[in-house]
Amino acid sequence: MSKKYSIFITALFCTFVFGFGLAHFIIPDRDFSEQENTFLAQFKPPTWDTVRSGQFMEDFEKYFNQQFPLRDQWVRLKARSERALGKQENNKVYFGKDGQSLFAHFTELSDEELATRVGFVNKLGDNLDVPVYFSLVPDKSWAWAMFLPENAPNIDDGSTIEKAQALCGDNVNFISLKHLGITCGNTQSPDEDGSFYRTDHHWTTEGAYRGYMALMAGMGRDIQIYEWSPALVSDQFYGTTYSSSGAGWVKPDSIYTMIPEGGTKGHITVDRYPEGEPIPGGLYYPEKLEVKDKYAYFLGGNQPLCIIKNPNAQGGKLLVVRDSYSDSLAPFLAEEFQEVHLFDLRYNNKSLKQYVADNGIGQVLVLYSANNFNTDKNLFKLGL
Repeated sequence: MSKKYSIFITALFCTFVFGFGLAHFIIPDRDFSEQENTFLAQFKPPTWDTVRSGQFMEDFEKYFNQQFPLRDQWVRLKARSERALGKQENNKVYFGKDGQSLFAHFTELSDEELATRVGFVNKLGDNLDVPVYFSLVPDKSWAWAMFLPENAPNIDDGSTIEKAQALCGDNVNFISLKHLGITCGNTQSPDEDGSFYRTDHHWTTEGAYRGYMALMAGMGRDIQIYEWSPALVSDQFYGTTYSSSGAGWVKPDSIYTMIPEGGTKGHITVDRYPEGEPIPGGLYYPEKLEVKDKYAYFLGGNQPLCIIKNPNAQGGKLLVVRDSYSDSLAPFLAEEFQEVHLFDLRYNNKSLKQYVADNGIGQVLVLYSANNFNTDKNLFKLGL
């Protein structure tokens, strides 16, 4: 190696290290990453306690990583590099065998922790004098297992749903959704099934419709069959799994609707309660199709409470203890029940027992995705 070449390499290295370090402090910090659909860590000044405990360095490392210049571009470059090297995952996201589907890691719980969580549901059933139903949406890694890389470890093997069902008490009626998707069929592409988005963890409108039919059957209601006449609202949806993966080669998903705004008979109304007081809303928010998080098109995104009314429906009042999967399910439920109360434990500290009594609720559905049920830290509120 010549002396000039050594000087060049040294200068290049110094430029890279000090250049990006300087850029990090010159470029303003971002509050939110559109690419990753998440809030980014902010700088926390050191204190004696945080320095002594090591918390300051831990926070600073997280802050530096998330605010690194050109972070989004580096994430995509890393994903392509991992794929070129034959690796089948990046940033806790598996690359599907079809080259287009993405699978986020699934969180498995110990039997003891799962029993504790189902115990909160059982406590809710014991506290109420109305029917309580409980259901878990299987993870995409279970429904589309044939498209996972070989021997992928962090996946849904179906045991969470089976164990949860076995743990349910006498006052909780479990409804299985395990056969929601193609579940190891002979199809050559996930697009042939359509129950889940390839780039996101949520179920699609078609998947929500299948879930609706299974839920209504499990609740003993006649299933209202709709002709599958989907209306395309966007063909440029990149979900949260895509955002984490950096898999820039994956094509976007499409978002469809089946139920029109206002319902099939034009009498559905929606009230949102973002801060305790009702604000008129809708089943769909077209303006959300212009932003990164297009799944918020359904009901406008997460909120503490949302009440949907349909005076022409045959059912009574249903309370759904929800996660975000209920947002695309809600239009179907609104066709069936006179009132659908969507209650989010993450943003709501009201007593469910008191809420049911105050609002004349006739039945309760606890509906989570299997992964969200395993990770939500607010399930204890079910028993309050």
